[in-house]
Amino acid sequence: MKKIYPLIALSVAAAFGSSSQAATVDFSGYFRAGTGLNTRGGTMTCFKLPGADTKWRLGNECDYVIEPNLNATLATLDDKSEWHVHFMPSVYRAWGSKENGTDELTTRFGQVYAYGSNIPQLAGGTVWAGRRFYNRLQLGINDQFLENQDGDGAGLENMNIGIGKLSVAYMMNPRPEDPNNNRFALPLRLTNIRTFSDANELAIYTSYERQTRSRDAVANTVPDQQSSGNSFGLYHTTQGTLGGSTLVGARYDKNETARGGIGQRNTRVVAQQTGAAVGLKTNWDVIAEYRARNYFTNTPALKEKWTSFGARTDTHISGPFRFLVEAGHDRVKPSTGDTRYMTKLTVATAISGGKEAGSRPTIRLFYTHAWWNEAARQNLSSESRTQEVFGKAHNGSSVGVQAEAWW
Repeated sequence: MKKIYPLIALSVAAAFGSSSQAATVDFSGYFRAGTGLNTRGGTMTCFKLPGADTKWRLGNECDYVIEPNLNATLATLDDKSEWHVHFMPSVYRAWGSKENGTDELTTRFGQVYAYGSNIPQLAGGTVWAGRRFYNRLQLGINDQFLENQDGDGAGLENMNIGIGKLSVAYMMNPRPEDPNNNRFALPLRLTNIRTFSDANELAIYTSYERQTRSRDAVANTVPDQQSSGNSFGLYHTTQGTLGGSTLVGARYDKNETARGGIGQRNTRVVAQQTGAAVGLKTNWDVIAEYRARNYFTNTPALKEKWTSFGARTDTHISGPFRFLVEAGHDRVKPSTGDTRYMTKLTVATAISGGKEAGSRPTIRLFYTHAWWNEAARQNLSSESRTQEVFGKAHNGSSVGVQAEAWW
């Protein structure tokens, strides 16, 4: 496999023309994979409350993901700017035949883009174009993206304008169901805004999106008109609190899928606290979140409120051995019908390539148990493996082994 990377680098360099210096290639990536059983027999099942935006990850991921990243540096100029090509193929596969909506092996080019960084004429910023992960602001233990605008596009990024770093882009959906019907977004973010001290930063994310469409000259059809959408998010981070950091954020977004579709207004607030208990050799992560959703194109209008709270502790025992506990509770209150809730608990032992909580690779042996009420059970999809396996029960368990690494 190692012989492949120089060949890729040479191919990329040839595509951009000859260079006076040899290309260098950095290899990084992420993967998770494993196996598991549910306690009634058969493949492991994962637990998520209907209407919740996330699920608690530890011992609750019924898939495998491989995302190798190759970053080729093609040129470094006298003005210290660097010019690169980034390439990331990816593979996704669900364990169960109906878990996460697919039983198929999915492969794609998750990222392939060219960029120039540290450009003096762009205030030390970056210019880029292609397909990439963009504006990803992520929480770890529930794998939630507070902001996420992956897609095809181009932009200017991290330009130092004094009060912070400015980024602007044009993004489109890379895989629309109808190529004559797509949407574009104009995201703008301003990050690294110092507030009370050097340990405090504010980030502002905003975006406007709109439909772009064309007539199908063969079928003589025009896609239904869609409304525009917008979003605005504020996120404040303080470093060094309780041995970790504090994140407090708020976000508003409005979108409508199509005329006559189900439009939404979402308002959310989120808080995350990470920390470390040095004497106990324990790291911990706590997340609390509230979201109010208004389906404004329904008659009558429907509303839904989601409340979520969870935490993970990660304790070093000895040598490569660790002990982890994660608990999370989600509650969804619709405007009609009963409130549904689910609580999930996982205990795990791990063997990791280091003593720190983030040391990777790590291999975990876990046991997961979840409880849910009757209202949650009635809202499980007919294709949900939780319903298939546990039927009319209000609790269930899985046990398994998972490996995870990033580098």
